[in-house]
Amino acid sequence: MNLKAFFTMPLAFIMMLVSLAFPPKAEGIAVIYVHHIIGLVGSREYKIDLARKNLWEYSSSGGSYWSRETKAPFEGFRFAGRLTDEKIAAFRTAAEEYGFDTWEGKYEYDGSDPIVADGTTWFVDIIFADGTRKNPTGYCAWPDHWAEMGQAFEALTGLRIL
Repeated sequence: MNLKAFFTMPLAFIMMLVSLAFPPKAEGIAVIYVHHIIGLVGSREYKIDLARKNLWEYSSSGGSYWSRETKAPFEGFRFAGRLTDEKIAAFRTAAEEYGFDTWEGKYEYDGSDPIVADGTTWFVDIIFADGTRKNPTGYCAWPDHWAEMGQAFEALTGLRIL
């Protein structure tokens, strides 16, 4: 065995272990909660459980919001379907590409566009496999790549989540 191979093999093994221990953040997303309150129209909430491959939903309508009973079975959500491995993999790729895991803080309407005042409030709770969380929120304002992530959520779930 030459000297180069002697040092290269252990280094490659160490790099592989590091990549397994610290995957890209989007790969580590376990659960995503999305909640919209749209003016006087109503509210929608979703729980996208990537780890268990389940989609859950809750909605209220008619101009009033009935709070979801978080202590109820299934946190008050209704089961909406299973998620396939292929769709989850495509979603994770899009999330990584569009920086979904970097969304954070508050996005607020700055008043610059008089047409944008529909009263849309949204909340996203991203829970990673290691237990860490990000909780971006917004009022009539959205992070970069909102539309692209909306398409990724729709491809994953068949629903217009964002």
